[in-house]
Amino acid sequence: MSHSPQPELSAILGALSNVEGLAVFDVGPQWTVVTWGAGPFVEFSTDWQEQARALLTGHRSDPALPFSGGLVGWIGYEAGRVMERMPEPVSPRPLPDLMLWRTEGALCLDRQTGRWHTSGSSAFQDQAASILAAAHTTHRRASPATPRSPPAGVAGRYQQGVHRILEAIAAGDVYQTCLAWENTVPAMPDPVGSWLNLRTHNPALRGALLRQRGAHILSNSPELFLQIDHAGEALTALSIPIKGTARCREGAAGRLALWESAKERAELTMIVDLVRNDLGRIARPGSVHAAPRRLRRCGDLLHAEQPVTATLEDGRDALDVVSAAFPPGSVTGAPKVAAMSLIGELESRPRGVYTGSIGFFGDDGRAHLSVAIRTATVTDETCRFHIGAGIVADSDPEREWIETLAKGVALGHWLGAP
Repeated sequence: MSHSPQPELSAILGALSNVEGLAVFDVGPQWTVVTWGAGPFVEFSTDWQEQARALLTGHRSDPALPFSGGLVGWIGYEAGRVMERMPEPVSPRPLPDLMLWRTEGALCLDRQTGRWHTSGSSAFQDQAASILAAAHTTHRRASPATPRSPPAGVAGRYQQGVHRILEAIAAGDVYQTCLAWENTVPAMPDPVGSWLNLRTHNPALRGALLRQRGAHILSNSPELFLQIDHAGEALTALSIPIKGTARCREGAAGRLALWESAKERAELTMIVDLVRNDLGRIARPGSVHAAPRRLRRCGDLLHAEQPVTATLEDGRDALDVVSAAFPPGSVTGAPKVAAMSLIGELESRPRGVYTGSIGFFGDDGRAHLSVAIRTATVTDETCRFHIGAGIVADSDPEREWIETLAKGVALGHWLGAP
């Protein structure tokens, strides 16, 4: 069923202001999904995929809508240790390494038509209809935060880390490694309002907002980790890794420089090859293909990206694809295991949700998962925020540091981080 006229998303979130288990996902250019639920939960364990499968009903839903019930939440970077060989984390994370919970339906906004659609169980649709009817006041909008300078010494340590990676590349240990740094700032007073403003002024195709157990995850990610969909009787996987950045304010010159940069092209090619290899683990032979490289505007930045598609082997599902491809190659490096070893050596704090994945597994077998970049974790009085860059043989340490700052401008405007 559909509803028109469209209530403001901010008003709906205002009506859900006290609901735990809230999840909002921007699914590509068309859909925004709002859902909520109280469990059951899947948390980090060696058999989390089997626990997740046990909670997915297999019910076929309306294929015109992106989500009608299933599991939502996050898979943190350090959860990758049960899917790939990576160093054991040595520091506690502010949130569980993995958290998925059941919801029984969704409110789906078709941004092309401005119409809301409800889907899921009868009880969920009744609740959603009541929320739509009650959503008549605008959610309080947050004011921009005051961006803060990086902590003293971070720039120097980051550039030293780049030098260490360049030594590893010269030694033949890795071809590329994604190095990130973290800042911790006081939490903003209204996380939901901050995310709404960020989404309005610097929109991203894979933005997400999660509220669970008193914490908020605010994501403004432009990058797709995995989209799993039906193609007849088969399931298909799509991943769109991103590598290469230019500021939109640089105009045509910046676009041309990004497009023609041999460094940026090589960086993306390495990661595309890694993604093709990962998907090849669970794909039908000969079904893995990479589309041409392209440029896409992502808010205030321009990125290069390249879609990779595959058809899954019979009997495989979205959770199998995650097992084959996690953590995302674009935020680890190549070869993946060696790159993650360097990350463990050089990054002083755990990544947590950052560079993991945020999204949903639908009861109908479909899934949509972002790469959790441009992502902040807000707990109690603290907001944690990472930014990083891919380091290759011709990287310049100072330029890579400056690139991380450019990636953090929009988030810093609303979250108070650089």
